Amino acid sequence: MSVAFNSDVNITVQIAFNTEPFATSQTFTDVSTYVREFSIDRGRQHDLADFQTGTASVLLDNSDDRFNPLNTSSPYYDSSNNISKIQPFKQIKISATYDGSTSVLFRGFIQSYPESFGGQGADSTVRISCVDAFKIFNLNTVGARGWQIGTAGFSELGETTTLGYADTQELSSLRIGRLLDSFGWASSLRTISTGDLQVKAGIPLTTNLLTALKDVETAEQGQLFISADGKVTFRDRNFKRTQQFNSVATFGNGSGELPFSDVITTLDDSKIVNVVSVTRDGGSEQLVQDTDSIAKFGARQESLSSTLNVSDSDALSIAKQRLAQFSTTSVRIDGLIVNPLSDTSLWTQALTRELGDKITIKIPTPASTTMEFDVHIERISHTVSAVSRTWTWQLRTSAGSEVASWVLGSSRLGESTNLAF
Repeated sequence: MSVAFNSDVNITVQIAFNTEPFATSQTFTDVSTYVREFSIDRGRQHDLADFQTGTASVLLDNSDDRFNPLNTSSPYYDSSNNISKIQPFKQIKISATYDGSTSVLFRGFIQSYPESFGGQGADSTVRISCVDAFKIFNLNTVGARGWQIGTAGFSELGETTTLGYADTQELSSLRIGRLLDSFGWASSLRTISTGDLQVKAGIPLTTNLLTALKDVETAEQGQLFISADGKVTFRDRNFKRTQQFNSVATFGNGSGELPFSDVITTLDDSKIVNVVSVTRDGGSEQLVQDTDSIAKFGARQESLSSTLNVSDSDALSIAKQRLAQFSTTSVRIDGLIVNPLSDTSLWTQALTRELGDKITIKIPTPASTTMEFDVHIERISHTVSAVSRTWTWQLRTSAGSEVASWVLGSSRLGESTNLAF
């Protein structure tokens, strides 16, 4: 059963003690009454960085020693097999319920159970360390070699190979799906949008699964991350521009706007890239540069090599896209800090916003002006204490304006768009 965080929100923390980590169906045990605090951190620093493995930490009251894996009297001890059910990689789920609607804030796998025996055991606690599926993918390799029908002497089905195919290219989203299939990742734990680019096909031999997935993300120039509810989420290169075009919330101090505790803006040179080199596997280097940016900031080069793109024109398009996006700098929002306890209208935002969502932030200045930013969420953090009843929700963001492409019959080339394919 969930426990009341306050009069508005209930917290639920569940662990699948009785189920193997990768089973399609998970049976969760509620441990909410023992939760003292938890924290969650998901996403990336900014839109030029990679999405990182999501993490969570949960501090549990262990005053009755139930979370001690050596305690044979624990309710989580399998006496018939003489083994504790408290094991690494058990699935965990952290949820919160507001106004009758439950949102999953984190779903992943337990990495460790460090136990503290404060007060000579009188105040024992366990701080569970958790990771999302990226950690699992990083520990595994994929790449069973495909058996090609009609190719004499290539392989014998069933000996060292599995039934596959010899296509030379496939849509990026299809490749993501095949990589997950090769690992046996449940289809119910995927949200994959249709890709925009073709990539080289075939599952590489002895390749780290996370690396293989990220190689597709790079070739597509999309976004790949684990959502709050534990789903592998893949978005095509145009997703932000086409699917997240409208802002879903406005934070500020005006009428009808959502209040925030603090906001941090930054203007620096950390994201400037004005020389971009992209070389696909088997292709020629595609090099573009912005001479005006180089004159202002010096040469800042980025190189992408051995990408899975199937043509040099695709590689050139990626180079031009990244140059247009990162060759200059502007004021950005590095931190939006929100206390949902200050206003009940904030709970829906804190519990339901996802990476990539577009929001608007209006900042009043000492000069009695207002700075307005349309941004995409890049990182989400929760810091929650069930003991002191505090909840801090913090976001990192990137600029919400995307490099738009020219669409025949709907826009004017050169005014606000670029020629693309």
